[in-house]
This record gives sequence, C-alpha cells and structure tokens, in this order.
Amino acid sequence: MSHNPLSARQQADGSAVTALDKARNPFVAKAIAYWQSLCGESRFPARDQLTLRGMASFLQLTVIIAVIDGGADYEYRYVGEAQRLAFRTYFKGMRVSQIEAAAPELGAILRGAYELVRSSGMPLLVQGRIDHAPVDSQFRYHETAFLPLGAGGAAAVDHLLIVGVQVPDPFWEFSDEKLKILTGQVRAE
Repeated sequence: MSHNPLSARQQADGSAVTALDKARNPFVAKAIAYWQSLCGESRFPARDQLTLRGMASFLQLTVIIAVIDGGADYEYRYVGEAQRLAFRTYFKGMRVSQIEAAAPELGAILRGAYELVRSSGMPLLVQGRIDHAPVDSQFRYHETAFLPLGAGGAAAVDHLLIVGVQVPDPFWEFSDEKLKILTGQVRAE
C-alpha cells in the first residue's frame, strides 16, 4: 500500500497524488514537460531558468511561490489570471500565514502541499475534488502539479511552480477517446 501524503479530508474527498506522467489535462502536461526539460541532470531546475516564452501556453494557470526562511512561510510571487479567478482573489504578495489566519482549513491544505514539495524536493501531481470551492461552484475538481525549483542546482527548494486547472468533471477518469473529443471542443470555442 502506498502512502498518500494528503490530509484525511482530501483523501475522503477523492483527491489522490499520482505520478507526473498521469497528467491528463494538456496544459498541466505541458507545464510538467517544460519543468522536466529544464531539470537536465538536476533533481529540479532553478527559478531563473523559467521563461515567459517557455510558459506561454500555461502561464494563466500558473502560480510561483517563494519559500521564506526555509519553509517558515510561503509568499505568492506570481499569480496567473485563471488562478486569480478560481480563488476569487488576487493573492500576489500574500503569504500562506495570512491565508491560514483568514481561512485556517484552506491554509493548512496549502501549507501541507507546499511543505511536502519543499522538504522532499520531489514534484507532486494531485487530482481530485476541490476543498475550497463554494457548494454552488461549477468547478468541483482539479488537477494540479506542484513542481520544486532551486537556485543554481542547489539541493534546497527556494520556489515552487504550481500549475493547475479546475473543471466540472473529473476528466482523468475519461477514456483517451473521450478526452480527445473534449479537448477538441474546448479548442474550437
């Protein structure tokens, strides 16, 4: 039996950590491929290797977070438009400690995921129900990649690259054929 690093509530809601190659959303998959292309021989790339051109296709779905004091806190440095809309706030410049003070449950979920990636230096791909979505939200599921970044091949993670989508249906359960049809419909709109 494998260890699921998610909280008991996240597990009960159906969230699961899975391998990066299981990413089903094309934008999340592109972000993972881009991150992997920057890794080279290192476990993870440096934040200064990221380029706007390289991230153009998924930039709106991106959040970049700085690790403060070895994980004592985390600060949002870049927040893509889709993420701002999903969370209904512009949280650039905010810290996780501020979110924990205002919304303790959400803050604990965020800190737990960020700390796991920071402390292990390993990426995560999470698929499942959204814990923070309002009951009437049409977007009830997500696929999110949490990708570590470090300075100049350093062993320590100093930033996190997070790319995620929120959707009405858990598309990772779709067959490959149904997913292609859905992707074609989205591109046509």
